[in-house]
Amino acid sequence: MRNIYQLSRSYFTISLLALMLIVSFSGVGFAGDGQVDLNTSTAKELQQLPGIGKGLAKRIVEFRTANGPFKSAEDLMQVRGIGKKTFAKMKERITVGDSPQVAASE
Repeated sequence: MRNIYQLSRSYFTISLLALMLIVSFSGVGFAGDGQVDLNTSTAKELQQLPGIGKGLAKRIVEFRTANGPFKSAEDLMQVRGIGKKTFAKMKERITVGDSPQVAASE
């Protein structure tokens, strides 16, 4: 009986560690401290920004694909539907990586 208890405890520990690894790697497009990189984030990740829904996130990815990587966060206002007010809500949460890589949309 003791072996079953130890075995189930081991499975629980392994499962918990696996879950922690999955959660830690799930934010690939996130630049640390809750920021979202405009050049590496998927459409789904961009939706984490205030004021960005599914349609606007898709437009951001399409704009990035058509025009190349964003050079500054302010370039985001070139995307149709993102004006000064929308940009102001999210500017503290966005970043533009040093070595931009365009991520595919999801």
